[in-house]
Amino acid sequence: MLVGIETGPTGANDGDSIYMSRATGEEWVGHVARSQAEYSVVFMKDQNFAYYNSRAARKAPNLGDRDLLAECVAAGKRHGIPIVAYCQVQYDDSSWHAHPEWRMKDGTGADIGGRLCYNSGYIEAIKTFLGELMEYDVVGFHVDMLDFGFGKPYGCWCDACRKLFRDAYHIDMPPGPTWDEAWEQMLQFRYDSNTRFCHEVREFVRSRKPHLSVDFNYHGYPPFSWEAGERPVQHAVLGDFVTAEGLPWIFGHTNVSLLPLFLQGAVHADGRSGAPDHPVQVATSHAVYVYHDYTIKPIAETKWEVMTYLAHGAQCTMVDKAFYDGTVDPIVYDRLAEVYGEARKKREYFQHPPLQEVGLYYSARSRDWYGREDRTRYYAAFVGAHRALVQAHVPLGMIHSETVSAERLRSFPIVYIPNAPVLTDPEIALLTDYVRDGGNLLVTGLTGIADRSGNLTDRCSISNLIGARLVRLMTEHHDNYIKLPRDPNPGGAWLLPNIPPDWALLTYGPCAGFEPTTAQGFGELLIAHRSLPGVPNLWMNHMSPAESIGPAVLVNRLGKGAVVTVPASVDAAFADRFRSMEHRNLIANIVRHLNPSPPVVIEAPRNVETVVTQDAGGKRLLVQFLAWWAPPTADIGPFEQGRRVLPPVMEETFEYSASVIVNRPFHAARASRHRPPEAPAARVHVAGNKITLSTRAIHEVLEIAV
Repeated sequence: MLVGIETGPTGANDGDSIYMSRATGEEWVGHVARSQAEYSVVFMKDQNFAYYNSRAARKAPNLGDRDLLAECVAAGKRHGIPIVAYCQVQYDDSSWHAHPEWRMKDGTGADIGGRLCYNSGYIEAIKTFLGELMEYDVVGFHVDMLDFGFGKPYGCWCDACRKLFRDAYHIDMPPGPTWDEAWEQMLQFRYDSNTRFCHEVREFVRSRKPHLSVDFNYHGYPPFSWEAGERPVQHAVLGDFVTAEGLPWIFGHTNVSLLPLFLQGAVHADGRSGAPDHPVQVATSHAVYVYHDYTIKPIAETKWEVMTYLAHGAQCTMVDKAFYDGTVDPIVYDRLAEVYGEARKKREYFQHPPLQEVGLYYSARSRDWYGREDRTRYYAAFVGAHRALVQAHVPLGMIHSETVSAERLRSFPIVYIPNAPVLTDPEIALLTDYVRDGGNLLVTGLTGIADRSGNLTDRCSISNLIGARLVRLMTEHHDNYIKLPRDPNPGGAWLLPNIPPDWALLTYGPCAGFEPTTAQGFGELLIAHRSLPGVPNLWMNHMSPAESIGPAVLVNRLGKGAVVTVPASVDAAFADRFRSMEHRNLIANIVRHLNPSPPVVIEAPRNVETVVTQDAGGKRLLVQFLAWWAPPTADIGPFEQGRRVLPPVMEETFEYSASVIVNRPFHAARASRHRPPEAPAARVHVAGNKITLSTRAIHEVLEIAV
């Protein structure tokens, strides 16, 4: 299935006669059916109440004798809508108050509010709730919030955890983040505690009703880190499919593209997309600002978000929070009907294997040990690399360090490692073999310049791979510059398209000076001027360029392949501070130099994302265009919050043109046959191997018959 709706309450009150008093299964599920959704997820056990006739949990008092789940199941049968039951784990306040012995503890032994220990008797309570829910004719469970929290205080140091840790590692738990061997064991213990809990929940359901699905709300993706207690791959594969939250109002609009790609990479180590063995689901909200406000996005913006998830092979669940009395807003479902109706008509275009040019490498160990308690140290470059590739219309997928293999690397013509200081010996061996056998590697920032514990060192572990020796490391100040000469060394003109020559391009983040050994160097990496020690300077970290500490770009030939290194974080700069179009253009130039003739080359506006898939059965290449149109933002908040302002909602569509050069034989091209009301027929023109498309659709599909 492609599209569904999750419906749940707003509030949790037993102090009045209003809360959830008017909720009915017929209204909830009837509106789901009217919206063209294919399944319904319904809140049945949350932090305070059950919404069914539970023997183990207190039922929401204003339901009286009514059983909301029984009503939803009955309505689902009438409307042909399967029902998934929602059950909450963390932030279960009712269990937290009733059972102090189940509470998570911080390093001092104090209770952590709302947190329940995975190694306590709480697991039996969850089994009891699920056992009751299995008495109804549901098709599966969405088990929510399987995290350790998203910051301090970190858990758990309860007596049960202390004993289990000592039994496993023969030492006492470290009191907190010590970033040594004991803390590595602590991280592993937290990851495994979460995994064991989820595994036991899933096996309990399977033992009773093997046909029911179980999925867990997953928090192993950016911007989450080790604090949440989940690794990217280890915790993505615990359920029958992986579910994560898109929510552009908190994670940014870039996340709408990044998240499904990240999930696909986590669950499909061999590179397949949309395979039935482990589907990917993204949950999001129709609200503009937070889950529990009663705003509704315009149809145009909702369509852009939903179609982006689907284009990347994911399933989409829209979360609707009911009014306080349990009724729902019919306008939500009116608007979704148009979006979901179009999605279902376009089913033939979704969940085909992707045709991806660049594999973006995600280093879980760099996330944990280099990022530590400042996650942006690692994430900025990764997010910026994704953004640059999307805007350059370079099809990409994700490679995860937890499951990296020779086969996975070989599935990409280019592997891109953005600022991953911690690389293990097995990873380096795989990458070296990949390049020797004809693969191409793009490396940025301080990749390979940290030890296993994330401490920066005076050597680079991939020196032989990049063909250069580390001579200088600059980490104190983050204003560094790249300068490419007008007359580059022989063979370096490919670096200059859309970049002014002899111009110092400001970047953000640490950088490294290298001396080439077998590599060829191009341009200069410049550090900024500094005031004399002790001399006050308001602009100390925003200074102009000064001395060169090494090449801006290194190119090393190794075996049949090549490695291009940019020892500054142009991608981190493009993600956030000092961002400039030249950061993206440099990355795009390197990609096209390393892989000059991909299957398709796309030119389109920067606000239009493209996704390329291959329908082998239909013998088609499918190029999907996803257009984001919204007016510029305005900052009306405090000065320092300017970069955090949300973009305005998208209301309108506009016509644009794009071109696709196809570097393989094809015999016809046409635009999607399924036209939304706001988009008249697209115009397609073929001249040789170039296809030109003009459209005003938010989601357009170019079908290329091969």
